[in-house]
Amino acid sequence: MRITFHGATRQVTGSAHLLEIGPHRILLDCGLFDSNRIDPAGQNRDLPFDPRALDAVVVSHAHNDHIGRLPYLVRKGYSGLIYVTPATGDICGIMLRDSARIQREDVRLAHVRHPNIEAPEPLFDVMDVEWMIERLERVRYEDSREIVPGVFLTYRDAGHILGSAIVQLDYEEDGRRRRFVFTGDLGRRETSLLPDPTIVKDVDILVSESTYGNTELDPYERLTKQLHAIVARAIRLQSKIVIPAFSLGRTQRMVYCLQELFATHKLRPIPIFVDSPLANRLTEVHREHPAAYTPHARALMDQDPIYFGARYVEYCQSFEDSRRLNHLRGPLIIISSSGMCEAGRIRHHLRHVVSDPDNAIVIVSYQAENTLGRKLTDGVERVEILDHWYDLNAAVYVLDGFSGHADRNDLAWWYEQTGGDIEHGFLVHGEPEAMEALAPVLQPHVRNPVQIPELHESFEV
Repeated sequence: MRITFHGATRQVTGSAHLLEIGPHRILLDCGLFDSNRIDPAGQNRDLPFDPRALDAVVVSHAHNDHIGRLPYLVRKGYSGLIYVTPATGDICGIMLRDSARIQREDVRLAHVRHPNIEAPEPLFDVMDVEWMIERLERVRYEDSREIVPGVFLTYRDAGHILGSAIVQLDYEEDGRRRRFVFTGDLGRRETSLLPDPTIVKDVDILVSESTYGNTELDPYERLTKQLHAIVARAIRLQSKIVIPAFSLGRTQRMVYCLQELFATHKLRPIPIFVDSPLANRLTEVHREHPAAYTPHARALMDQDPIYFGARYVEYCQSFEDSRRLNHLRGPLIIISSSGMCEAGRIRHHLRHVVSDPDNAIVIVSYQAENTLGRKLTDGVERVEILDHWYDLNAAVYVLDGFSGHADRNDLAWWYEQTGGDIEHGFLVHGEPEAMEALAPVLQPHVRNPVQIPELHESFEV
């Protein structure tokens, strides 16, 4: 096998890994890089392989850094099947139609700001998304599927988000049976909502994520206690809690955690408002896959008419619904996107709560440098929101343990359960510091030196 890493190398975006097994070419993921997607010279338009020469595409899960260029791949000539889990297939259409809409708006704004300069074309449009959806082939967890002659795909539950999967490929090469495993993004253990990541044994070649390879996150039990204290404070002060959260995964996890808190920890329920049209559509998909959740989570959510819903949870649709929240009295909780506070309705809610010391802002997602969310996390004195400056007086709590990514301890646990004796190991999807810290953790389970690939670097394994 020859493997070439075309993304997520010493960074956390742009997942794309090309496998060549005999005459067959298989692409794992085709995600967006964290750069301007309408930039004609940008990284997202660079496909260093011929899409028409691919035999299959295998997707680990539906976050944009793993699926965000699939319509572009189809636009450039890929005509084969794209393998997904059923839930990932359902989510892909919603996420990528939204991405096409955002690109169209970016092009419009570029034309308004620079009317004398020809506006760039979007990376893809809605029609490309529809063509891409036609190529989706759904494969359930634990079902083995021959995707090219002699290569069998098995998806294992990764416990990261709904539909997330560990990719297992079994094949024969030079008379030897071999097993290749790509972790995708592994979830955390014992998070109550989703199962723990599935253990895979007899691995010959492992490509592992490393997002939190240098970090130990708080366990779920401690996070629940912290959230309990924050909500109790809001009840006592009759104040508001604002939670910036990504529409896919984090929003649904926070709604569930609050439901669990009110159901099992003797805390009086207060109104929860989910203010994100995209999150609302994605929550509908979550309701259609009840088997994805732990027995504990199903038992708790079965108490309400619909999953991720209760008499105190309201999903806002219109701008009028959103604006109305600014005039309601606390205690209440607003969950809104985007997770880094750089766009969407969250900015409107933040500007209404940020200066009042009774209010709270709860950060539950990774915050990139120079984002509004990062400034809130760092505790700056003043923040600029929607072209106005505000004093940051609200209490800011950072609960990054709610991340859907395995931390250093979770990754070490998963490696240990494989049984060791892995022939080749590679680390992707992490910052250099995280990868370098995780390599010694993985190394005892790998015969050859663990590799941290460079962009477009190839290995014969």
